[in-house]
Amino acid sequence: MKKTKSKKVNARKQLKVKLENTLTRHKNVVGFKPTQQQVYQWFRVLNRGLFNSRLPMVPIFVKNLHKDWGRCVANWDNRKTPKGKFDQRVIPYHIDVEFYIELHRKFPKWKDFVETLAHEMVHLYQMTWLKDPYSNHNANFFAWKNKFKNAGLGLTRC
Repeated sequence: MKKTKSKKVNARKQLKVKLENTLTRHKNVVGFKPTQQQVYQWFRVLNRGLFNSRLPMVPIFVKNLHKDWGRCVANWDNRKTPKGKFDQRVIPYHIDVEFYIELHRKFPKWKDFVETLAHEMVHLYQMTWLKDPYSNHNANFFAWKNKFKNAGLGLTRC
């Protein structure tokens, strides 16, 4: 059991160092445009460092988003149609639900990209592990604030 704990601490330290190094490298970059490869690479790094590799690998789409920098989507019951079998405000975990993340194609700075991806990963954690029926910015969401702060990231409602 002691080895597991040291591995977790080591992964968190590695995450903090990697974030600091990359932030230093990208500090003067304005208008950061993430590639698919960068998105998946940082998903794996954040998953290992913050979530102990608990999150499933989900499709991540980089595209133009209106009013959002990112979204974590739970798709069930053909939600795009006006009526379905289930209440569209509550995730029905007793049926198959497809999860995916959408990120905006351009961020003001590199750190905004990483914080947005991590933010959406918290929502994914709420949906896949906690089975939170709303998975919004509630107490489950803000319980991650200290972990983010220790890694050098901000967790805000945006």
